Amino acid sequence: LKRNMWMVEFLYRYGIARWGHVKIMSMGAKSRNRGDATGTGTSAADRRREMLSPSSSHLGEPPDAVQKKLERLGIAGHSQTIHQRITVVPDRVFIHPIPQFMDNVAYLIVCCPPRKFSGGVTGLSPTGHESVDDGYETPVIGVLVDCGEANVILGYLECIYEQYYSLHPRSNAFVTPSTRMGIALHSILCTHRHHDHTAGVGELVEHLESIRHDFKKKTAVVVHGGVGASEGQKNLFDRVVGNVVVVGAAMERVPHQTLFVKNGCFIPLPCIEDNDMNKFVSIEVINVPSHTRGSVVYALRNRVAPDIALTLSESTEAMGPLQCHLFTGDAIFSGGGGVPFESDLERASDNFIKNPKNLQSKNGSSKIRPGAGALAMERCFAEVLARANGPWSSETARKSIYSMIYPGHEYTTDLIMRQFDQKNIPGDLRWVHLPPSTFFEAASHYYVSAHRRALAQKTKLLTIPLPLQKEQIFNPTFRSLKRRGEQLINALLLWYEFGARSLIPDLTETKSGDKTFSARNFVQKQSHMKSLEEQSVFTTIFSNDLEVILQEMRSRKLSPSLAADRLESLRVRLNERAIGRRPIPNTLPNHKNVYLGVLALIVLGSSPSAVTVSDAVVMNMAEPVDNTDHIMISKKRLVASLHALNLQTDDFSIRLEDMIDLLWKEAKSGSGHNIRRSDDENDVESDCNEVDIVELGWLKLTLFGVTLNQRSKFCLPCGNPRPAYSEESWVVSSKLKRAKGELVRHDAEKCLLCRDVFMPCPYVERNISVAF
Repeated sequence: LKRNMWMVEFLYRYGIARWGHVKIMSMGAKSRNRGDATGTGTSAADRRREMLSPSSSHLGEPPDAVQKKLERLGIAGHSQTIHQRITVVPDRVFIHPIPQFMDNVAYLIVCCPPRKFSGGVTGLSPTGHESVDDGYETPVIGVLVDCGEANVILGYLECIYEQYYSLHPRSNAFVTPSTRMGIALHSILCTHRHHDHTAGVGELVEHLESIRHDFKKKTAVVVHGGVGASEGQKNLFDRVVGNVVVVGAAMERVPHQTLFVKNGCFIPLPCIEDNDMNKFVSIEVINVPSHTRGSVVYALRNRVAPDIALTLSESTEAMGPLQCHLFTGDAIFSGGGGVPFESDLERASDNFIKNPKNLQSKNGSSKIRPGAGALAMERCFAEVLARANGPWSSETARKSIYSMIYPGHEYTTDLIMRQFDQKNIPGDLRWVHLPPSTFFEAASHYYVSAHRRALAQKTKLLTIPLPLQKEQIFNPTFRSLKRRGEQLINALLLWYEFGARSLIPDLTETKSGDKTFSARNFVQKQSHMKSLEEQSVFTTIFSNDLEVILQEMRSRKLSPSLAADRLESLRVRLNERAIGRRPIPNTLPNHKNVYLGVLALIVLGSSPSAVTVSDAVVMNMAEPVDNTDHIMISKKRLVASLHALNLQTDDFSIRLEDMIDLLWKEAKSGSGHNIRRSDDENDVESDCNEVDIVELGWLKLTLFGVTLNQRSKFCLPCGNPRPAYSEESWVVSSKLKRAKGELVRHDAEKCLLCRDVFMPCPYVERNISVAF
């Protein structure tokens, strides 16, 4: 059976498949983690009693001691993670990674209660009044993302509590003091239904039920959905088994699922007395149907859900910069993405990596299947990028946000290693077509990840989580999205140059009067844009230039400030492509580039569609369409995607949005003559902002001149692959010729990679002058 065949998923849901999958993963984990997978001379019953018994350890216990306990219990796993803790809200909300099986990773989100202060003569409360610190009265709340092994989760819950939260009281919601847990786990979020992410859910829920089954009669602890919960959600946690809500996609069939969520909804989080997670963070559901039909990404942000009213003291200013922590499961990995098992089957003619010649026969009229294979993955990646800000996109429209991805597997080293085999990379995304900094960043990250995974068995470290902005550099799917954005912007510039210049003011001048916005310098500007997460790489191609700077500094010919400026210039030059390429001016793109431009509109401008109509209804997603021209493209999503890919620089991003607004208005009206010409750009903006959703067919007609009637595949004469362009479009009326190539800029004598070839002798030292 092929991996992408539906038969695999039909067999996968049966118990024998679950048993086989878990058995293989467990055997692999024992083989890989030999020596710590079975404990050290203790029986399973003794390890379980030790795992669940309260410890007398104190906060700040050395991580080595807790790590040795994990090894003694036989649950240390493939990586040493007890020392890792990511802060979401200082002193309140944190994230802990937990290793599972061979390479799976689960994540524990904890929310700490506030300290209690009572009137007295010692200490100061947070409000500045004299008070006595009474410590903590309510337990720590826990939310788990994925659960493959229940015993490992239970052991890590206790060890994490001992290491970080032992000053907090244990939960009273248990039958006997000996079973009291330090972290009160009340939610399990499942990214998808595969057994390596859900096999431990049932056992974990049953265990919590056995120690909580009669807590209502003995204690007054009440768990509910918090301040933002509706009346139906208030008692959600009391109605489910073990007071643990198991969350999954509405049509994913996650084992023991009790809360069925849709695309775009916010999950009610647990609350115990004054410890309410909903007051500090929110978790939004982002549907990414490719790995499975109901795969979701959980976006944790340090903002409350939009339907919760905040008091003045709890405004967004007090929460700090927007953070987005993306738990991606098997949808996005560091360095790649999950296999699209349940997307539409990808035809051989649409796989341009294995069959690059097929791309040459594509044109604007070619049929596109955006829900198949690699395209389905790209749309999911773009969906996560566009929705990282969530409802607070206006708050961060021109600001940096802190986004991190938390994959469900530790695959980083293997996935980055594959990129160095260029057979797995599309032709226009190979290293020779990218800036040197991209190659060096990927090589550096591979070296770091390989080093962490090559440590001794019990000391291996994770390479995740990782900043999303940095992931865009060495993840080939994100690089593909950026390339599509560049192709789309080039098409917009050409359309404005010859098809829409008379409709809006000259866009070659910005509001400050600087002439910077043009097709020629756009490609040049892209090479100088800095990422939000800039970091130096280990090796550069400027060794000779660095030597010159060092010599001048030693001879005191160069001041420290000037040296810093020149070093900064070297780093900027790393972002320049070694071979400059740009479209030939005053020519139309060839048919292949028109096809790629249409693909860019689909990938960056439309949300992922469901596999079936019923899935679309259940998950609140776009329905699949038979005719590509009927795909709905969102202007807001397109602008958000371009911004997230750093394709809008500060000096002309506003003008680029004006061009997109005009394109949408023309496509919506069906004719460019319906837009009034005005010298006031605000009039154009007011006319265009009211339109957001437009069918792809009208955008193709306006931007590329491609006719609306897509050819049928059932009629041989009508199915002729030749492109069809409207006689009334600007493409035909402009009488421009189609380009057969592109302009290439390369000077071998100045190229940093080629200039040594012209040396009289490569063994003779020579003075190299650095050009700035």
